[in-house]
Amino acid sequence: MARLRSRWHNSKTPKSIETIAGAMAMNVWKLAFDTANRMYSTGFNFKDNAQLLDLIGEFVVFEIQLADRIAYETLDEEQRQRFTIALAKHLIGTMVENQTLELGPDEHYAPRFMDKLNQRLEGYQEFTLVDGAPSYPMLRYFGTLCEEVLGGQDNKWVIEHVMEVEAPPMIRQLRNGLEKLLPQAEQASDTEA
Repeated sequence: MARLRSRWHNSKTPKSIETIAGAMAMNVWKLAFDTANRMYSTGFNFKDNAQLLDLIGEFVVFEIQLADRIAYETLDEEQRQRFTIALAKHLIGTMVENQTLELGPDEHYAPRFMDKLNQRLEGYQEFTLVDGAPSYPMLRYFGTLCEEVLGGQDNKWVIEHVMEVEAPPMIRQLRNGLEKLLPQAEQASDTEA
C-alpha cells in the first residue's frame, strides 16, 4: 500500500484549497503509479512506456472524478470547484512531465490528456456512488476503459482484475487521504476569509 500525505509538519498553519489539492494530486499520482506497477508485477504485459502512462492516466481520471464526489460530501460548492480544478491542473502537469520524460517532448500531451479527462468525466457522470463507494456499473466502466488501454490476447481478465483486485484498495486509500486532508482545507478557508 502506498503511503499518502495526510498532514503537514506545521499543522497549525492554515492550508488553502489549492495547497490541499496539490497534496492530494501527489497522492493520486502515487496511487495510480503504484497500481500500474502492481499490475505489471502481477503479470500484465505492457508494450511500452506509452501504454503504461495511458493506463496510469485512466487511474488518474478515475481518482479525480471520485475525489470530486467525495469532496462534495465535505466542501461547499465553491470550495469543491476550486479543489477539483486545482487537482486536475496538478495532475495534468504531472502527466505531461512524465510523458515528456519517458516519451520525449510533444506539445500535444496536455491538450490530449485534457480531452481524455473531459470525455471520461462526462462518461462517469452516468454512474452513482452506493454507500460512498463506486457502484458496480461505475467499476465496470472503469475496468472497460482500462481494458481498452491494456487489453488484448496477452492481457486477459483486465476488467475483472481492475474491479476486484486493484480498485478496492485504491478507493479506500483515496477516501482515507481525502478524509484527512479536506477538513484542513475547510479550516484554512475559514481562517483565510
